[in-house]
Amino acid sequence: MPTVNGASINATSLQNSRLQQNSINKLASGSNIPRASDAAASLAISTVLQSDTVVLNQNAATAAQGASIGQIADGGLARISDGLMRMKELAAQALGGTQDPASLQAINAEFVQIRDEVSGIANQTTFNGRGLLDNTDSSDFLVGTDVGDTISLDGVDVTGAALGISSLTVDSAANATTAIGAIDSAINQVSTARAEIGATVSRFEVAGENIASQIENVSAANSAIADADVAAQATSLVTSKVLNEAELAMQAQANKNPQALLKLLEN
Repeated sequence: MPTVNGASINATSLQNSRLQQNSINKLASGSNIPRASDAAASLAISTVLQSDTVVLNQNAATAAQGASIGQIADGGLARISDGLMRMKELAAQALGGTQDPASLQAINAEFVQIRDEVSGIANQTTFNGRGLLDNTDSSDFLVGTDVGDTISLDGVDVTGAALGISSLTVDSAANATTAIGAIDSAINQVSTARAEIGATVSRFEVAGENIASQIENVSAANSAIADADVAAQATSLVTSKVLNEAELAMQAQANKNPQALLKLLEN
């Protein structure tokens, strides 16, 4: 009596069982590469992409912080600019030619208070304990995945001494004349500093937008490699189960009636 060898059926059944387990692992983990042995090269690429995403997320925060620091500095500079314009106005009043000594003293008193406050603003404008307007130190902010992808935020010194206004007075026409020239120079210095900081803030903002785009693209690339296709894996799981059940049924039937199965295969 002819017999049917179940070795091939058993091998196919084992293969389908492995496919089932592989699909189950991917569905359970949500990863297309639950084990390194599944796709070593893809796992290596995915790991690099994940590390880039981590760095880019940090750099997005760094770029936002850099922009914020620049805006704090610009806010202080704006107040200093306002103070300088008021000082120039007071100097012009002192040169009006109609001021008596008492009026000059009153004008000078306000002038000196604003003059000292300008240096006060420069000394008090800080971020995390670091002065922003009383030194020329530079800070580098990493905004890319390479160590060279940085933006430098240069500090400025707009204290009274640096602006050349710390000893100005307007208690006489001569002093008021000197003050106007010095204040004009100080206003130009502050305006230049604001322009430079404003340009840096704009650069930080553009860098932040670029980083956000990179994060989206890198994440999408990693997802295509590493994320499990739930629909495909579910279909594969169902298919392998059906095939496995059919093979088991065929083997059972073969054991019951090998002659009938042989005829069926011959047909």
